[in-house]
Amino acid sequence: MIIPKKWHLYILDLEPRVGTKPGKQRPCLCIQPSEFCAAGLGSALVVPLTTNLQTEDTFPIRVRIPKGTCGLEKESEALIEQILAWDTTLFKKDLGKIPEGLQEIIKAAIKDFLDL
Repeated sequence: MIIPKKWHLYILDLEPRVGTKPGKQRPCLCIQPSEFCAAGLGSALVVPLTTNLQTEDTFPIRVRIPKGTCGLEKESEALIEQILAWDTTLFKKDLGKIPEGLQEIIKAAIKDFLDL
């Protein structure tokens, strides 16, 4: 079983799709502090990614993730407005930790979106 780590991209199995929640296996970014993941809570907060890119700047709703980040084959966007808690049994593969500069952009987007 994978114990998620903050700022790591993972492949999650999100089937079946329900309402506006993303479905299928897709990359997601863990944003929950690693110590809470290790505490055995059974779920972790993630931001799902999509390759269905918007043509205009949609910050803070979406943050662009460059192709090649943690081995991503396509340029993607982090769907900040779809922060979700998913069962840790759905975490299938650790793709690695995103760069610190990108972490800061995502932190700023989350703060802006949640009006913190």
